[in-house]
This record gives sequence, C-alpha cells and structure tokens, in this order.
Amino acid sequence: MLYVYRFRLYPTKEQEEFLNRQIGHSRFVYNKLLEIAKENYEKEGKKWNYYEYKRLLPKLKEKYPFLKEANSQSLQETVRWLDRAFKNFFKGIARFPKFKSKKRTNSISIPQHFSIEGNKIKIPKLKTPIKFKKHREIEGRIKSISITKLPSGKFYLNILVDREIKPLPETDKVVAIDVGITHFCTLSTGEKIENPKYLIKTERRLRKLQRKLSRKKKGSNKYRKLQRKIAKLHEKVVNQRNDFLHKLSRRIIGENQAIIVEDLNIKGLMQNGKLSKHIADASWRRFISYLEYKASFYGRQLIKVDPFYPSSKLCSVCGYKKQDLKLSDRTWICPVCGTKHDRDYNATLNLLREGLKHLKGSLTLRAVGMERPELTPVESAIALVETGRSSL
Repeated sequence: MLYVYRFRLYPTKEQEEFLNRQIGHSRFVYNKLLEIAKENYEKEGKKWNYYEYKRLLPKLKEKYPFLKEANSQSLQETVRWLDRAFKNFFKGIARFPKFKSKKRTNSISIPQHFSIEGNKIKIPKLKTPIKFKKHREIEGRIKSISITKLPSGKFYLNILVDREIKPLPETDKVVAIDVGITHFCTLSTGEKIENPKYLIKTERRLRKLQRKLSRKKKGSNKYRKLQRKIAKLHEKVVNQRNDFLHKLSRRIIGENQAIIVEDLNIKGLMQNGKLSKHIADASWRRFISYLEYKASFYGRQLIKVDPFYPSSKLCSVCGYKKQDLKLSDRTWICPVCGTKHDRDYNATLNLLREGLKHLKGSLTLRAVGMERPELTPVESAIALVETGRSSL
C-alpha cells in the first residue's frame, strides 16, 4: 500500500537557493507547456497529448538554456503532473489547469538518483546532502520523493513508500456521524465533538496584519516580511486543523468497524454566504476523506448516505417527517409520538438506520445483536443505541 512520510527540511542558504532554482525551473516548464496547450486548444481545437508535449522538453532547453541546470527527470515529472491535471479536467472532476504562482505552494518531484542516510537526503545536481527532521523511522520500499516549498518559506520532504499496513483487530461497533457548525460533529453514541474554529479565532490577528500590509510599499523588505508573517499564521491554522482532524478520524476508525456519514454536497453548501466561512473552517470534506483513506488502510467500512436523505427532518422513533424544520431549530418535538429530539443526535440515529441497510459482511448480525426477535435488525440497532446497551 502506498504511504507518504513528511519531514521538515532544514537547508543551508546555498541549498535553499538551489532548491528555489529547481522549483522555479519546474514551475516554468509547467506554465510554458500549459500556455502552449491552451493556445493550441483555443486556436486549432487540438487536445492534450502527453507524449507530444514531453517531446517539447529538449526544444525548451535549447530555447531557454537555464533549464539545463534542472534535473531532467524532475522536468519529466512536471509534464506528468500537467498530464494528470488535464485528465482530471476531461473526466469532469476538476477545473481547467491553472498556471502555477510563485506565491503559492510549489513542489518538485525526484523519482530516482537520490539517497537517504540517517537524517540527510542527497539529491541530483546538489553536492551536499540536506538535513531533515527525522521524527520517525521510514518503513517500506521507497519509490520516489518530492520537495515542497510553502508560502511561509519552509521546505518539506515527502517520501512515497510501498509498505504493508496491518488491519486493526475487528470490533462489533458501528457509529454514525452528523457534522455541524455549532459542534464539529455528533456521534450516534451521543457524544458531541466541539468545533475548534481555528480560523475564526485567528481572524482578528490576521486582519490586523493585513491592514499593516496594505500600508507598506509593495515589494519592499517590510512588505515581504509581513507577507511571510501572514503566511506563517495561515500555515499554523492549517496545521492545527489537520492535527485535530487526523486525531479525531484515527480515534473513530480505531473504535469502530463501520462508520456511517452523509455524503455532503460541500460545493452547494458553500453557496450560503453566511455559513461558507464556517463550513470552510470546519473542513468537513477533508475530515471525510481522512476517514475514507484510514478505513481502507485499517480494514474498516465507510458508508456514505445519500445527501438528499432527510436525516434531520425524520423522527427516529416513529418515522414522521417534519417538513418545516429550519436550520435554526436545534430541538423539536414530534407531533405524532411526542418525542423531543436534539436535531443533531436525531440525525445520527436516522443515518445509522439508513447506513445499516448497506452494511457488508457478517458485521450486521454482531453489531445489531439480534436480541429482540420481534424487531428488525435496524430497529434492534436503534433500540440498543437508545437504551445505551450498545456503543453503536
């Protein structure tokens, strides 16, 4: 199974200049080929062809001699990145490829002729090895590496390995998750996870720095220093959020054999101007993607329920559908059975009911228990949850 290790690089000043040049060469080739491909498509209707554009590399080197300083294999990998971007576009899963900006995150891929000795990495065309913070051992067969530069100026080493990951011991627990803004998510066990709101908490400081930046002369030393300071603050927010999402997703995967979530239309939800910032800060899509890949790593099931399933509007006891339920209604009383519902917890029970219909394997019988023969498996599962006799 493919796995990526990420380590912080600590290059010297000379090494940093070398890496900046290499990343710049890669970015230049990407943008130049994209420019040619875009022009050919608009004027002649000529579609992207990987092999045709790969053959343009020697011509680019002749026209732009500084490209001879670059690692040739890294430039070939750049063409592959552009090829992947075009394929995703034609499949309809991504927008038309964009030009790479120097101000954003940039990378360079090195597929061969590198070596790792202890906490140092040796790469082609650089005489001295670069130090990195090796905070854990690298397991598996190393396939390739890439070096990433963030807007804050930090460099990171990404090592792609092929390693075996042992599945976690099986359990009979199943959990449904309903994400939200008031709380980050609610579990069908009744547990509510607080929303850390890292971006919202940092917003005041960011606004202050951005106001200072607007008063500086563009391109001056003070302007660049403030730019880097803002980039570091944004990076800190991203790191805090990723740390929270990784730890939470790993705990949920470790405790449960199957996880049921709603397959949310995040793009549609982001159209709400009042909530878009809070939705982006919560990073629901990233959380679900973390659950998805961790489930595949550790032998768990992730079940996605249709986004049009009315999990919040249905009464989990009698099945009544409250059509006029508003987003501001955090609790509601069922007019048929009189049950008082917490909106989020009720949604998790309905998601659990729906998700269990798609549960694969023998887990269904073990998880549901089948202790009450007069009930269906799904009804038995809901009953076990409500009475606290199961951690479903």
